[in-house]
Amino acid sequence: MPAEGAVPKSGHAIFLVRHGETVSNTEGRYHGRLDSPLTERGVGQARAIGRRLRLSPDAMRAAIVSSPQPRARRTAEFIRECLGESAPQVQLDEQLCEVSIGRWEGLREAEIAAVAPGTFEGAGRHEWCFSASGRETYEVFKARIAQWLTERSDQACRIVVTHGIVARVLRGLYAGLPRSDALSLLIPQDRIYRLADGIIEEIAVAGAPPVPRICRVAALDGGCLDVAFEDGIAGTIDVVGRFSGGVGCAMEPAGFARVAIDDFGGVCWPGGFGITAQALHDDLTRQTTASGGGKIG
Repeated sequence: MPAEGAVPKSGHAIFLVRHGETVSNTEGRYHGRLDSPLTERGVGQARAIGRRLRLSPDAMRAAIVSSPQPRARRTAEFIRECLGESAPQVQLDEQLCEVSIGRWEGLREAEIAAVAPGTFEGAGRHEWCFSASGRETYEVFKARIAQWLTERSDQACRIVVTHGIVARVLRGLYAGLPRSDALSLLIPQDRIYRLADGIIEEIAVAGAPPVPRICRVAALDGGCLDVAFEDGIAGTIDVVGRFSGGVGCAMEPAGFARVAIDDFGGVCWPGGFGITAQALHDDLTRQTTASGGGKIG
């Protein structure tokens, strides 16, 4: 029996890209249909992706299709510049717009948790974007992405630039994943996903500005975290000093143990309190330097 949301494969290749890092990403704010400019790192990510795609004969013949939202469109234009003068103009498609999260657009996780306690807790924490007043429902959103995915195209290969939740659901539909699995997929901004012949291939992008990426986190006694990054930086760090008064269950032993990796790649606790991956990476790097060693751990 097929998994929920499975749709027929188009038979055409798709190079799927999420827009580059934005200012709101660095602030931990959720966009939805709002927008935010690309950061210097985001521009670097887009250009690195363009240079990587230039190495692919299929990509050099591909159409470039983007969400019309500015952060995606700008990313697509940087990619097009890297592909050279023969690259086609960017086509805009409303179906690739990010999910609308209603009244929660522009808010941080802690701000959402303050008005809707429990939203980011438990196994369904990735369902948060379908819970706001005025939001686009999962059923409507999935139908929109499924329609785009199954539409016949005259273009055998497309470079598609879109958004985080779109990228999750699109890959989930293509692979026939259950809803919960699709909504918890990673959504990096320095990777390319090639969808072809029913297979999804992750393509690394050399030369993109480095992004600290947590691959493991666990709570320890005494307000410490055991954290490991993909680049090998790892160790134990005391984070209790980062919390001010009034953080509630985040600093109670049971609450502190429920640390998780959030959509921005940082760590978070019930109630929406969190620490960015960059801050943790910087702290561990300083510890490494102070100890005179290489990797901590």
